[in-house]
Amino acid sequence: MIADLLTPFQFEFFRNGVIVATIAGALCGLVGCYVVLRNMSYIGHGLSHAIFGGYAVAGLIGVNVFLGAGVWGVVAALMVGGIVRRRPIGSDAAIGVVTTASFALGIALVARYGSPGRNADALLFGNILGVTSTDVWLVSAVALATVAFVVLAYRPLLFTTFDAEVAEATGVRTTRVDAALMIVLAATVLATMSVMGVTLIAAPRCWVPCAGSSA
Repeated sequence: MIADLLTPFQFEFFRNGVIVATIAGALCGLVGCYVVLRNMSYIGHGLSHAIFGGYAVAGLIGVNVFLGAGVWGVVAALMVGGIVRRRPIGSDAAIGVVTTASFALGIALVARYGSPGRNADALLFGNILGVTSTDVWLVSAVALATVAFVVLAYRPLLFTTFDAEVAEATGVRTTRVDAALMIVLAATVLATMSVMGVTLIAAPRCWVPCAGSSA
């Protein structure tokens, strides 16, 4: 019986899929804790859609799709953070305006000019069994960088998350902390998008560990 359960691990694609799924779940949970505590739960959903827009634009202008999608995602995340800080509107409203427009642009471009490079369906719905060794290393590198960021910036990050106004008054550079968190979030979505897909990244189970943290 045990031998039958271990049989799939003889195949590299299955091992890669299990490794990436495990790392991606932990990574999304770690970043998701701070996202939920900031009342920005919707950004995981929205940013994944925004990056899809960057993927389409990058393919259309002939730029590497992952580089273009990454830059687009970082810009979108910073725009959301800037709007939330400067405008008297809710974070969900800001996320919806920026990311929905980006996703709509991506869908329109793919429908008009076709999918650049990798199949758009794979990015929308993921392909866990198509994971390569490069994907494993990419997700692992982003996870290690995220852990390093959380450990090194733990106190200012926690202070800014719970009370940004008091943190800024006591000398914490909250703008830089917010920007760094948005960049980490964008990198997380980009690294896991081709594996989990836009729709699965947005699924609530990606942020399950946060529910307990916010209680």
